[in-house]
Amino acid sequence: EVELVEFDTEGDPAKATPVATQIAGDESFIGVLGGAFSGETRATKTIYNDAGVTMVSQSATATDLTQEDPVEVFHRLVPYDDYQGAAIANYLTDEVGATKVFVVDNSEAYGEPLADRVEETLGDAMVQRDKTEVGQTDFAPTISKMETAQPDAIFYGGYIAEAAPLLKQIRDAGIDAPFVGGDGLYGGDFGNAVGEAGEGAVVMCPCAPIEEDSTFAADFEEEFGAAPGAYAAEGFDAMSVFLAALDDGARTREDVEAFVDGYTGDGLSKEIAFDENGDVPQENVSYWAYKNEGGTLVPEVEVKP
Repeated sequence: EVELVEFDTEGDPAKATPVATQIAGDESFIGVLGGAFSGETRATKTIYNDAGVTMVSQSATATDLTQEDPVEVFHRLVPYDDYQGAAIANYLTDEVGATKVFVVDNSEAYGEPLADRVEETLGDAMVQRDKTEVGQTDFAPTISKMETAQPDAIFYGGYIAEAAPLLKQIRDAGIDAPFVGGDGLYGGDFGNAVGEAGEGAVVMCPCAPIEEDSTFAADFEEEFGAAPGAYAAEGFDAMSVFLAALDDGARTREDVEAFVDGYTGDGLSKEIAFDENGDVPQENVSYWAYKNEGGTLVPEVEVKP
């Protein structure tokens, strides 16, 4: 019998750590779907690695998780942020046609390195860089700098909680430059959070649109009463990998790890495979720009890093 046990870590490393310790100490657990966020994954992957518990993350994108401090048990179904930063910069220059990009980040483990990569790829196409803080609500200093710089596009690396008031204040100041954010803004709540100020804003995400002939969205909504959110398809794929391991006869942590390391197959979100670091192989990496139209994020164009 297979049982899916849910734990709500709220994406908080402090709350995720005791959960990881509990799972690691209970031999009946043979795999983990997650972590969902990079911070909690960074805090727990060594605990899972020491216990041999295979991780398959649907959404943890921080580059360092595999490129600076890899562990054997960690795998993910999304590319890391170095790729995302390059894809965002390419979108800004190639699709938007921007030559004066104002880059802002939230001074945090996700937003700052993502903005670093955007800046690196933009080169001379970046006109100015600024930093904000998590929890900030008044962005007057940043707005003032934008008014002086007169950018033809704005990139923000961070999350919806800060992006929504930032974008509203940008538009209230009469700045109409295209606004582009990373996958930290992707989700069904983006349109409601940003309101009218967010019309036309673009969010980049490694999450490919679900094929039109797929019943996944309808089945998801029937089961849970809401449309699938960010990385729902990747979460489905992560569970499918574990189920495939069980179908193959894996019953121990060691067997599951060996199976997942070598797994390849067609997923809902992409062709699934893992390289030697547990990452999406480079040839399978792509991103999609989603434009906010009437409160809904609509796929606009596929972008390669």
